[in-house]
Amino acid sequence: MTKMKSLAAAARLILCGCAGAASAQPAPGQEPPPVADKGTTSQLNCVEENGKHMGAGNHLIYRTEMSNKCEQRLRCRLFGAAYSSKGPSYGRGTLVLAPKSRGAAAQVYDFKVKGAGGMTIVSRECRVF
Repeated sequence: MTKMKSLAAAARLILCGCAGAASAQPAPGQEPPPVADKGTTSQLNCVEENGKHMGAGNHLIYRTEMSNKCEQRLRCRLFGAAYSSKGPSYGRGTLVLAPKSRGAAAQVYDFKVKGAGGMTIVSRECRVF
């Protein structure tokens, strides 16, 4: 019987602790907007990136589209490497991403690749300016 009482008391404490923790968290609609990291980083909270192989005229390219989810303006340096059966291809470029409040469309960086498929790696270094 004492085990049952102690289990019930423990359950009440756990439930009370959870209810208090839930009320301390902000509502989902009231979450603060993401903020850019200090220094040069990949800015995982702010930058949304999508990449794909595609054709443009008679050339094969790898297109990287980036958009900003933060209110700070970002400058991102991109470094790309594509490895296919026809050999390696490399690309470097810089994109300036406007703040989210400006509603700017995604910025695009293309670099030529020697063959479709294979393995493509793109990294970035972004900084607030």
